[in-house]
Amino acid sequence: METKKIKGLKTVFVPAKVKGIKLKPVLDKLKIKEKKIGLISAIQYVDYLEEAKKYLEKKGHKVSVAGQMVGCNVSNALRLKVDVFVFIGSGEFHPLELAKITKEIYFVNPVSEKVSKFSKEELTKLENKLKGKIKKYLMADKIGILVSTKPGQEHLKNAFYFAENCGKEAYVFLADEIDVNKLEDFNDIKIWVNSSCPRLEGNNIISMCDVLKY
Repeated sequence: METKKIKGLKTVFVPAKVKGIKLKPVLDKLKIKEKKIGLISAIQYVDYLEEAKKYLEKKGHKVSVAGQMVGCNVSNALRLKVDVFVFIGSGEFHPLELAKITKEIYFVNPVSEKVSKFSKEELTKLENKLKGKIKKYLMADKIGILVSTKPGQEHLKNAFYFAENCGKEAYVFLADEIDVNKLEDFNDIKIWVNSSCPRLEGNNIISMCDVLKY
């Protein structure tokens, strides 16, 4: 448990770690030809990375641990010089950004005990979906910019700067909890630009990071 202040508020961080998971049965299903493997995980499974490292090294692989992966920051993984990545976790959101810019990724889910591989076909689908959103953004005359007040996700200054310089009629929407369903109340907004967590997804929502890349 960690206690510190964020913007004057005393905040207590309680780690949410998964316990009692049997990793070996699902790792037995993992078949990788590549020798150099990079290990990544969601924060709940970080404590299992060393166990996975030892297991894969016994199989003849050279393993490097990048550690925790979050959807908006893949810098830890990009520092590794590996042939392929293995993600340990129960969701596919976190390594998707990494999948867009680097090598193949295997998903090891200790909860369902399933192993899958993020294919090039799936990446193509994601890229085509993003291109469609970019076109929709470029054609839009009125946009909404979503800002979360949550620590680590709040980018209000960036949102105002974007609104002033995007060349469109832009409105900034600020909230602690962003409910995608309530966005439908603003039917004059052609597309929403999300400045907070990339996990916030929808057919009419595009990440500000993705817009700035184009």
